[in-house]
Amino acid sequence: MTRLVSSQPVSAMSRSPDHNLPSQPKESSIGQNHHQEEIIHKLAMQLRNIGDSIDRGMVQEDLLQQEVREALAHCVLVFFGGVHALQRFLWNIRWM
Repeated sequence: MTRLVSSQPVSAMSRSPDHNLPSQPKESSIGQNHHQEEIIHKLAMQLRNIGDSIDRGMVQEDLLQQEVREALAHCVLVFFGGVHALQRFLWNIRWM
């Protein structure tokens, strides 16, 4: 069940869509539309710039992650190469 918060009478809306609308000259309406288009264009350009900067950041992050992976792979190879050399050295000493 729905109740009204206020007990003030509510006037019924007119069925005519033009009712109670202030009349504007066509020039003013065209100027307002042009202004709105300019604002929309500026906002679209700002969004584009934000998107481009996010893309650049993601590309830089991907490159950094790849560099880290390559450095880690190099360290693992060096480590296991050293372990293998140590193992051969110890093996050779054992059989001397």
